[in-house]
Amino acid sequence: MRMMQDKKLIDAVRKAAPNLIAFYRFGSQAKGEARPESDVDLAILAAAPCAPERLSALREELAVLLHRDVDLVDLRTASTVLRMQVLAHGECLASAQALARERFEDMVYSSYARLNEERRGILDDIRARGVVYAG
Repeated sequence: MRMMQDKKLIDAVRKAAPNLIAFYRFGSQAKGEARPESDVDLAILAAAPCAPERLSALREELAVLLHRDVDLVDLRTASTVLRMQVLAHGECLASAQALARERFEDMVYSSYARLNEERRGILDDIRARGVVYAG
């Protein structure tokens, strides 16, 4: 059943984003922790950012296919932390351009490592004080 749903999802995404590089599922559905009321977290990686109207229309189409709420993320415009969550804890459902996907993933890992270096002092301070905000 899930493979049939995945194929329908992939077909819909490829149709809506012909320049698709990769398509991911992440969150509770990918971790096997979904409940009946859980939404489905999906992410697309295309050669260029997806127009907001197109992304919204695709989100609605996928929600109809799945009969549940869908959260659809464009990895080109997502934050470094969200990109890392998708790559580290998600599953790639389709990869149309392996080399482009690998380059993007390498860039995300590099950006995330740099971000962690930049915020190391802040995180160490939070751990030492035990609070995020000084009151």
